[in-house]
Amino acid sequence: MPNISTRASMTIGAFSHLSRLSIKALRLYDALGLLAPAYTDDASGYRYYDPAQLERARQISLLRQLDLPLSAIAEVLDAPSSERRARFEQLWQSVEAAYAQRRELAEYLLGQVFTDQRSSDMSQSALSESTFTLQQRFVPEQQIVSMTRRVLVQDLQGLFEDSSKLLPFITEQGAQVAGPMFAIYHGEVNNDSDGPVEICFPYRGDLVAEGEFVLRRESAHHEAYVTLTKAQFVFPQILAAYDAARAYGNQLGQCGQLSPREVYNRAWNDTGPDDVVGDVAWPFVPRDQA
Repeated sequence: MPNISTRASMTIGAFSHLSRLSIKALRLYDALGLLAPAYTDDASGYRYYDPAQLERARQISLLRQLDLPLSAIAEVLDAPSSERRARFEQLWQSVEAAYAQRRELAEYLLGQVFTDQRSSDMSQSALSESTFTLQQRFVPEQQIVSMTRRVLVQDLQGLFEDSSKLLPFITEQGAQVAGPMFAIYHGEVNNDSDGPVEICFPYRGDLVAEGEFVLRRESAHHEAYVTLTKAQFVFPQILAAYDAARAYGNQLGQCGQLSPREVYNRAWNDTGPDDVVGDVAWPFVPRDQA
């Protein structure tokens, strides 16, 4: 028996039995620093636990039943005792928000995809069920400066934050912004698909491309669009707007030659949930030109 303190007297097997955590889980928690043994024998590698650690093991087990990631559990349990409750409340609020988003996405799927009697024309179905004001417009050719990145959904906010560098890039060279910023989604953005996404600013004047800032001309086109409040821009509510705009575009002509986009007519940070901030737009080719 190794020379260890009398308190660190529980083998991993005994601790597993009393904590009701598997030996596999205990080894994982040790590797992550979430629940390290009180003592590890250097020669044998045997792990020994202090009975006082049973309470932390219990807390970990309960928190895992909330499907919380181990890194988040460690953040809560390793915080000073006076801060743990606040840390947990903040963590749980974010979890509840994620659950609410999933619930809304499930409701969208039930209403638009897994319906009992689906229309043979999904575009027409989306159009007839739309609660948005459907509009169309012609967008003239414009010169734009843009930055394009492949991003997963968790990186999307960072892309928008970095795109703020485009404004000083335009003004410092003596050019002028000639229209609202818009984001072109050249592909789906989710946990598996990374777009790409192109953030664009129309401008007037002369610019010299630099780094990831690219200059190009956006061709003239027709758009079907719906105007949204800030709250309606939130996923998954925004999916219905995309459906409605695409359905209307396909009614007027044919979508597909150009990618859908979000047009931001007002500064995001200066608006409230009920304020109109921009449009979801699908370019289309009019029927008489298709």
